Amino acid sequence: MKLRSLAPMRRLREALVLLLMVGVTGAIGYHLLARLGWLDAFYMAIITLSTVGYRELGEVNNGTKLFTIFYLITGLGVATYAISNLTALIVEGDLQGYLRERRMEKRLESLSDHVIVCGFGKMGFQAAWELKHANVPFVIIELEENKGRNNPRFNADIILYGNAMDEMVLEKAGVRQAKGLITALTTDADNVLVTLTARQMAPNIPIVARSAKLGTESKLIAAGATHIVSPYEIGGRRMAALLLNPDMMNFFDVVLHQDQLELGMERIHIHPASRLVGQTMREMRLRDSTGALVVGINRVGLGLRFNPKGDETFQAGDDILALGPSNALEALMKLASGG
Repeated sequence: MKLRSLAPMRRLREALVLLLMVGVTGAIGYHLLARLGWLDAFYMAIITLSTVGYRELGEVNNGTKLFTIFYLITGLGVATYAISNLTALIVEGDLQGYLRERRMEKRLESLSDHVIVCGFGKMGFQAAWELKHANVPFVIIELEENKGRNNPRFNADIILYGNAMDEMVLEKAGVRQAKGLITALTTDADNVLVTLTARQMAPNIPIVARSAKLGTESKLIAAGATHIVSPYEIGGRRMAALLLNPDMMNFFDVVLHQDQLELGMERIHIHPASRLVGQTMREMRLRDSTGALVVGINRVGLGLRFNPKGDETFQAGDDILALGPSNALEALMKLASGG
């Protein structure tokens, strides 16, 4: 097997071993034939192999001359072959790629509460970009080798190359420790299989699945998808809404695209230890104390209610839908968590 076909670290070891063997062989030869000490013999082997032309050491006899001729012909060829492979390993990027993969594996081992994005096509790219803007850690799984590797927007992010439908790949991406999974593969069949596999491995993980064809939604739901996104349906609704109710759509654009304005919307869970428990909207005056506006309360068994009244009482386990600047939302999160 040629060195070029071996794994990067094995190629590196093979090249270094060959160089060491050449040097040791020359040192042994000069030690026995020229009657030199081991240091001088190794020194003689190196300067002979490098053809620098320094003065010969030890006894120069016929045996030493013949050994030098043999050593130069064979040793120089082996050394050149080893050095060329070592140079190719560095120049071709195999070594850098191997080290980069090792760093990625170490980052994956310590990663938790991240989002897995399956597929780095147009939808997967946009989903990953939104997560990056929100400072949410994520892992991209892409089947096509090297796709996105040279994308400057994701240079420092983890891209795992493999089949997202493979349990081993999902395990490596940390599906059991992830806070969510997005599957945006090309075909609905692939998205169904990814959803089914991920749901079996992590029963409680939220899964957002892409659906291209009508009628696939039921299959994705049966496979375990939490949310389903149909890009054509959403695109058609938005195009119509921009004509029917443009002001409302502009408002949602401001809320969703926080880079346009320091404004966001968060779903905040109320902890049993929070001071909010048992208090009413009017008593807490959250708009004045935190700066956040409560636009809805989601309660188990009752669902989401928008625009709650002043006499609405907060309960442990409620989810508050709040709107406001990031610092206001952080203050409300701290209050709701019992901090």
